[in-house]
Amino acid sequence: MESPVTFDRLYEGAKRFARLAMEAHAEEDQEVFLLHAGVSVERLAKAALVLVHPTLLTEVNGKDDMLLHFAGAVSEPPARLRTIGAATAIGRLRKMDVLPQKPKSEAADLDGLIELRNGVAHLGAEDVEDYLGVFTATVDKLLQHVRRDRGAFWESWSDTVQVILDDRADRLQKAVRLRMDQARHRFRTRFADLPDGAVEGAAQAVSERGLIVVEVGPGKALFQTLSQCPACDREAAALFLAVDEDSPLFDMELTAEGLLCGLCGFHLASTDEVEAAGLPTVVRYSVEDLTRIVAEGPDPAERLATLKLALPTARTHAHDSW
Repeated sequence: MESPVTFDRLYEGAKRFARLAMEAHAEEDQEVFLLHAGVSVERLAKAALVLVHPTLLTEVNGKDDMLLHFAGAVSEPPARLRTIGAATAIGRLRKMDVLPQKPKSEAADLDGLIELRNGVAHLGAEDVEDYLGVFTATVDKLLQHVRRDRGAFWESWSDTVQVILDDRADRLQKAVRLRMDQARHRFRTRFADLPDGAVEGAAQAVSERGLIVVEVGPGKALFQTLSQCPACDREAAALFLAVDEDSPLFDMELTAEGLLCGLCGFHLASTDEVEAAGLPTVVRYSVEDLTRIVAEGPDPAERLATLKLALPTARTHAHDSW
């Protein structure tokens, strides 16, 4: 009888759980990500051991049923299959110099991933750090060891993993590119089965044209305008712009400070991130582009006037909703 514990089965299981982990991370579900990422690493680690010899999956606990089966001395597997856990599998691969030794920070991160996976399975976890980097790096090392192609393993997530593993990009660029890839995945997942025209209809429902006053505070005002999303390529993103108190209303030079797409959820939280996404960081508008005010609190019209913006002129040319 063929053993149910084979390289192919372990490898395919690792591949499936890796995909589930990436999907969970894209949805910002850290607990589900940790569960699936831990299972993926464990199965791929066991697959690497099986390639050397199946006996490397046996526990050293005085029982020899699994040992005899894996060694080929007994063809029938025991009624209850028990193999080593993730920590033991990783430990054996470290002794074989397949994975980094424990003193290195990356090794400690890998131990943390497995410990958190176990913790989530039993008690749950809150406010955990992001282990996406160590997960993809560990899988990459194991794939190289078992001589399997990265693209074939990750499939639709290959580009995202390449972004994570890219040492040439700085942290901010990697963060923006990662969120962009994840947003594209969410977009494909949400709209894949909808009929033609549904995406355009949804875009119109979540977007608003014109220049909107969002907030007026000491020293500056915050505006919102419609922009094309760099992730899903739909004109459904709100680009947030700021102008200081010295800007004349008839010729405002606004600085892009963030973005949020109503379709795919892609977001940018700073001017540097806007630039990293390939969007212009400075745009110009005039009073005639203003459409309405949604700012709350004291009269935003009066507060705008304190910023040296010629509000009476604005009311003459702007939309009636003012």
